[in-house]
Amino acid sequence: AVHYKDPNGNSTRVTGKLFVLAANGIETPKLMLMSTTDKFPHGIGNSSDQVGRNLMDHPGTGVTFLANEPLWPGRGPMEMTSIVNFRDGAFRSDYAAKKLHLSNGVPTMGVAADLLKKGLTGAELDRQIRDRAARTLNINSFHEHLAEPQNRVVPSADHKDALGIPQPEIYYSINDYVKKSAVNTHELYAQIASLFGGAEVSFDDTFAPNNHIMGTTIMGSDPGDSVVDADCRTHDHSNLFIASSGVMPTAASVNCTLTIAALSLKLADKLKREI
Repeated sequence: AVHYKDPNGNSTRVTGKLFVLAANGIETPKLMLMSTTDKFPHGIGNSSDQVGRNLMDHPGTGVTFLANEPLWPGRGPMEMTSIVNFRDGAFRSDYAAKKLHLSNGVPTMGVAADLLKKGLTGAELDRQIRDRAARTLNINSFHEHLAEPQNRVVPSADHKDALGIPQPEIYYSINDYVKKSAVNTHELYAQIASLFGGAEVSFDDTFAPNNHIMGTTIMGSDPGDSVVDADCRTHDHSNLFIASSGVMPTAASVNCTLTIAALSLKLADKLKREI
């Protein structure tokens, strides 16, 4: 059964044949870890102690510069091309894989704000907005993050919502495997800027989140070190499934959207057969 509280705090119990948790890689493990009983003192589906662990994202860095000729971004999709040469190779034994992607966003507002701060007005303001917006190039990256048990989500002991339900508490760090890759990424950015005759090159080496939440209920064949099997069924409970990017045991270096879609279709087929 599932027990839930409505907005007034009233508790309701719902029974069913099959249960699917689909609350992403943050709330799903939090719900599982909160769901303790005498039989499952550490939460449901957690005999491996891996629920909530192995949180991953794609930490990103970036560079912005003025190319030596107008490129006129803004036509077509937001990301027109990517550099995927660094997704795999022997270097991965030393530092993380990554994808570099060129933004096709138009920086007009930011360019205009900077020029206004400098006191430009009239025709010269118009000319420089057009020139700089046409020549500004921004490149960002996704770095592969390893599944590490210390990067985790737990129910907070101190912070609760209006119903008294614990909020998620997140522990997340970026290791030397990613940091070393980011140093190489910085060097690649400098090379690319040089090829474009770049001026006013500005690096952003602070790791930005890309909101590609993976891990926390990872998939595996061994119930001793994973949470779900290849069908997204929890090892501990035959009628509990998890629909989430949380089941991904690795992050690679590209968006996880298509993997989520594929897992969703596979899970839907499995549930249909089970019913």
